[in-house]
Formats: sequence, C-alpha cells, structure tokens
Amino acid sequence: GARGARRRVLLQPIAAVPAIMRQAIVSVEDRRFYEHNGIDTRGIARALWQDIRSQSVVEGGSTITQQFVKNAYVRNQKTLARKVREAALAWQLEQRWPKDRILLAYLNTIYFGNGAYGIQQAARTYFDKGAGRLTLAESALLSGLPADPSLYDPTQHPRAAKLRRRYVLQTMFDQGKITRGQLAEANRA
Repeated sequence: GARGARRRVLLQPIAAVPAIMRQAIVSVEDRRFYEHNGIDTRGIARALWQDIRSQSVVEGGSTITQQFVKNAYVRNQKTLARKVREAALAWQLEQRWPKDRILLAYLNTIYFGNGAYGIQQAARTYFDKGAGRLTLAESALLSGLPADPSLYDPTQHPRAAKLRRRYVLQTMFDQGKITRGQLAEANRA
C-alpha cells in the first residue's frame, strides 16, 4: 500500500539496534515476548474479557509478533476474524523466525510519528543520529511513541512525551532491566 511505498531505512542485523533499545520496546510493548510462541494467551484472555464487557473489539493483548503481522500482512478491520487471522499468522511466523528476527522486523516497520517508519529513521528524525548510538533516555522516549505517536509527540506534546518516557523507564526498572541509578539519570536527561 501507500505506507509500504515510503522509503524505509532497514537495519541489519539485530545487533545494530542497541540492547537497551530492544529491552525498552519489549518492556513496554510485550514483556513476555521472549517467552510466548507468538500469542500471549494471558494478554488475549484479558483483552477478550474487555471486549465482552464493552461489547466491542478493543485493542490489547497483541504481542509484538501480532503487531508486526498486522502491520505487514493483515488489513486493518477491527473484527474478531482479523484477530484470529492475526494470531494464526503470528503463531506460524514464530515457528519459522527466531525472536530476534521478528523483533528486528518489527523495529524496522513500526511508526514512530513525524513520518518516521522504523527505528533508524526515528533515531534520525528525533535525535539526528543513527539508531546504533541511542542512549537509554532516547530509547525510552522512542519506545513510548508507537502506542500513540501523535499523543506522545515530543515536539507537539513535550509534557506528555516526558511522562510517557518516565513510564517506560519505570517499567524497565520494575522488570529489572535497568538499575535505580540508570532510572534516575535517564529521567533527568
């Protein structure tokens, strides 16, 4: 589609993305990424319960693999059928691709706002540097964007972006990915 036509800067291999950036996105988007087989059943059960309670299909329960599959292959109708197709494709992809390849594909294709698709373009757009040189504070800021790129846009909504970044950092700390010192330093940045 039109989105795919945009010039994307793809990073290879996964090592080109700093470990801290990978940890940040996994912490906030899919903390069980390295444990599940493409479908986070606990997340889905939670999301389905929300759907039943609100009598509509709400987002949520989507793993990184499902998000990638949705962006890459599945057209965006909000139906239960789409959710099922998405889950099936995600499961199949997990049988064929190692986790790091899936994470890299995801990082290379997600939208970070301001016309930036993929981590390399996002790093250039927001910090004028390659993704390989991202700091913890920068990684946390970028990891907070995909959930709602316009709401957390640091140029338009600096306060919301900062609160979101703090949330990402706190999440990383709670999951034991960063130390208290790193948390404090990144929050000050």
